[in-house]
Amino acid sequence: MIITAHGGAHNTGRNSKAYFKNIDKYQADAIEVDIYKSGDLLYLSHWPSFFPKRKLTLRYAFEVVKQNGLLINCDLKMGGIVRDIIALAKEVGVQDQLIFTGNVNIKNSEYIDCGQVWFNSVGIEYRKENVKAIKEKIDSYNNPHYAGLNVNYRKIDLDFVEECKKYDLKLSVFRIDGGNALKKYGKIIDGNITTNQPVKVRKYIEG
Repeated sequence: MIITAHGGAHNTGRNSKAYFKNIDKYQADAIEVDIYKSGDLLYLSHWPSFFPKRKLTLRYAFEVVKQNGLLINCDLKMGGIVRDIIALAKEVGVQDQLIFTGNVNIKNSEYIDCGQVWFNSVGIEYRKENVKAIKEKIDSYNNPHYAGLNVNYRKIDLDFVEECKKYDLKLSVFRIDGGNALKKYGKIIDGNITTNQPVKVRKYIEG
C-alpha cells in the first residue's frame, strides 16, 4: 500500500513551497504534483499559467524527493509530456521514484521504461462487468510499469473493488480524507490511496 499526500495536504496549498517544506509531517510514501509544460519548462500548477517562470519547477520537486527518499506522483495536466518528465527524472536520478497519473495514454508503452503508471482512463468504462476486459487491455501492452487504475472513490463501489481483486487489477484511489470513505475502502485498497489527511489515513490503516 502506498499513501500519497495529495497536493496541498494539511492545508499547505497545492504545488506550493509550504507543501514541500512540510513533507516530513505527512507520514506519506509519496507526494503529488500537477505538471504543465511551457516551452522547455516543466512547471507545477493545477491550471495553465500565463507566468510559468514564476511557478515551482518539476526539477525542484525532483530534487526534494531525491533528498527525502519519497515517491512522486506526477499528475499530468496535459498530454505529450511523459518523455520529457522521464528524461528529467533520469537526469536528476529519481526515475525509480516516479508515479504517473492524469493525462497518460496507454499507448505510450514503448517509451515508459521506469516508475509506475496508474491510468485515469483506458477507454473502457469502470464498471464491475468490465474489469476483466480492463485488466486484459492493460496486460496486452506487456509493460511492467503499468500498475493499474487511478479512480475517484465516488465513482466506484465495493463490488467493483472486489472484482478488481479477483482479477488482480490494482487500484489507486483518490481522495480519501476520512469519514465513511476511509472506513469503506481504507483497508481493502491494496495499491495507493491519495489523501489530504495522510497522517489520519496511515493511523487508520495501521491501527
